[in-house]
Amino acid sequence: MNRFTPLALSLSFAVVFASAAHAENGAFRQSVGVDEGLAAGLDMMLLNSSLLRNGDNVWERAREGFQLPEVNADIVRRQERFYASKPEYFRRTLDRSRKYLFHIMNEVERRGMPTELALLPLVESAFVPTAKSHVGAAGLWQFMPATGRQYGLEQTWWYDGRRDVTEATRAALDYLENLYAQFGDWNIALAAYNWGEGNVSRAIARLQASGQEVTYENIRMPNETRNYAPKLLAVRNILNDPAKFGVRLDKFPNKPYFVAVSTGKHMNIDIAAKLAGMSINEFKELNPAFNLPVYAHKNGRQMLIPAAKADKFEANLAKWDKPLLTWEVYTPPADTSASQIASEHGMSAGQLLAANNLSSGSLKAGQPVLVAMSKDQRDIRPLDATDTSLPERGNGATLLAQADSPKAMPVPSVQPAEAKPVQVALASPAPAAAPRQDIKPAETVAAAPAAISADADGNYTVTAGDTLYSIARRFDIGLDDLKTVNGMDSNIVKVGQVLNINKPIDKGVSVTLLADNSRANAQQDALLKVSGLQTSQRATGSVPAEYVVQRGDTLFSIARRFGVNHNDIQRWNDSRQLTRLQPGQKVRIQGL
Repeated sequence: MNRFTPLALSLSFAVVFASAAHAENGAFRQSVGVDEGLAAGLDMMLLNSSLLRNGDNVWERAREGFQLPEVNADIVRRQERFYASKPEYFRRTLDRSRKYLFHIMNEVERRGMPTELALLPLVESAFVPTAKSHVGAAGLWQFMPATGRQYGLEQTWWYDGRRDVTEATRAALDYLENLYAQFGDWNIALAAYNWGEGNVSRAIARLQASGQEVTYENIRMPNETRNYAPKLLAVRNILNDPAKFGVRLDKFPNKPYFVAVSTGKHMNIDIAAKLAGMSINEFKELNPAFNLPVYAHKNGRQMLIPAAKADKFEANLAKWDKPLLTWEVYTPPADTSASQIASEHGMSAGQLLAANNLSSGSLKAGQPVLVAMSKDQRDIRPLDATDTSLPERGNGATLLAQADSPKAMPVPSVQPAEAKPVQVALASPAPAAAPRQDIKPAETVAAAPAAISADADGNYTVTAGDTLYSIARRFDIGLDDLKTVNGMDSNIVKVGQVLNINKPIDKGVSVTLLADNSRANAQQDALLKVSGLQTSQRATGSVPAEYVVQRGDTLFSIARRFGVNHNDIQRWNDSRQLTRLQPGQKVRIQGL
């Protein structure tokens, strides 16, 4: 018997609209609920809303954060000559990067990582988001399927998280942080990213058994891996001094290219592109994770829209009075050809195969396929239906939401002044200039000083791993205030530097301004509560004694979450157990 399962339409809506200008002014528009993924984006926005970076060129930002030492200098020189000899290729690659690099740079800086790492997709995929290697690695960051799943990247019939620009970036940086925590050297961490940490660990063990010093140059590795870090270093050197290599860099505006949008609904990709006034190809460049011509919504998932077109998308969606979805999932009986199925649904066989990314003759008996929905079905099916029984490819019993996600859960709500049909959040707001610190190997940072509090006079001594931002967050003082009381022009801090962490008092502040600040703080706390974030966890005065590790957590991400120094977490716990965190593992947060 032929079986249809209606496509589920999720109920969740996003919480915040913010264009680049809105973010700069700290303005937020509230709506009726919060999508789980936007909660994380909102956390980032609130965290960075007062830290917007000055400067107007991403290349300048990158240069400020270059930190990696050079290894295998002869190979670096050879790679420099290679890239310099192909200026058009290099320029095309950098042009592609403009859609993604602002977001990646923000994430790298937010974590305090060397900014060379933001350039790694140039080496991995030439910034082609749909790139796929002959061994099955995919996306900007070239994740293998197993590693992608390990770091929380879903891979289903509908969606491949390895090609999701924001999710794959999160996973790649988590992975690199873990590798650095394991090996204590960024270049060796890069080798492990390319070759696998198991291979690198065994190579290091052999090196140690022979009595040799563990350095990148001394580790025996395949030629591809041997060239891997030097390629990145060559790119770094060219961007650091393009004139030296005869390369001309166009200015790269320091502003977001895209915003993240959550509609709470499945919809055709071509309709989404039309609503935003963009071509389907442009839509796919920002949203390459969707395998089929449907944006398959779930809590935490967003589509990316050019920032310049976000208002148009919002306005057009509010006025749209036609079905957003014109596809149905059909499970054919055995021995049904693609031609028969296509004919029954007003399609050609070629259209059917193309929509399902199938080659001719590859249709299997009982395999669910996407087919065009009849006009009658479109007219009678409500777009806000809550049926979430959508089948996964290969079983024919359930479909999209069940194949791809749990059923949509009710979300908390706040009452808006003016509800909007869709809300948009900056996918990656521009943070303040990330503090530039020399990142020490794990063996060095493990010996961090024990004290994490200020003295009686409100002075704090910088320890290894500290950043100005982490210190400000630890002592609940604004970054600008911290710089003001210490007479600082930059965000750079050095180990041993003494900082005054007392908040400045402006005696000229008016009662009106204080009231405005109070309202702003109340709004921020309300938004945090809507996002499922507890304001008590933003201040280090009330962090839990223990934290249960979740999938994708790293030592660094846990430290950031609770506003503590990762060195202190290492000191409070058995450092050997922190090398490879596992979900469910308990980590002590407070050492007192």
